[in-house]
Amino acid sequence: MGGNPEIDGGHPACQGGVSVSDAEALADGLLSADAAAMLLALLAAAQAGTEEEVPVGAALRDAQGRFLAVAGNRPVAAQDPTAHAEIRVLRQAAQRLGNYRLTASALSVTLEPCPMCRSAADHARVARVQCGAFRSQSITEQDIGASLAGGHAFFAPEGAELLRIFFDKRRHV
Repeated sequence: MGGNPEIDGGHPACQGGVSVSDAEALADGLLSADAAAMLLALLAAAQAGTEEEVPVGAALRDAQGRFLAVAGNRPVAAQDPTAHAEIRVLRQAAQRLGNYRLTASALSVTLEPCPMCRSAADHARVARVQCGAFRSQSITEQDIGASLAGGHAFFAPEGAELLRIFFDKRRHV
């Protein structure tokens, strides 16, 4: 698949150990493309958590499995209520490709997207959404055009643990 120099190391989650090229190499050999994407999203979520953001991360791949964008939540720092990880990767990929239509792309996110993010993925024509952890009050798959990926939820316990720790700290302050 080859590394993507435009985003290798560009996201804080990619610095200090794992880069997009590393994730692509994992997808080529050790891990499936879905697992590698979720690992990258998990690293972005962890980085967001260290920045006092809700620890959710997302990664977007094109039809060939190349990573287009990786991001974590950032609404607090950006002072932007729409700066969710999913929205950020959709924006980055659209700008990078020069087209808001991200057909045949796959979005991997550590927590099932909220209605705003699901709608944005639908408008961007994302073909597939892979979720790590699921929300307890989930809306049904029929509510969006992009299909929720079935099968194994890679790194779901780790993503859920990041969220549990984050909210436990908030409750005890």
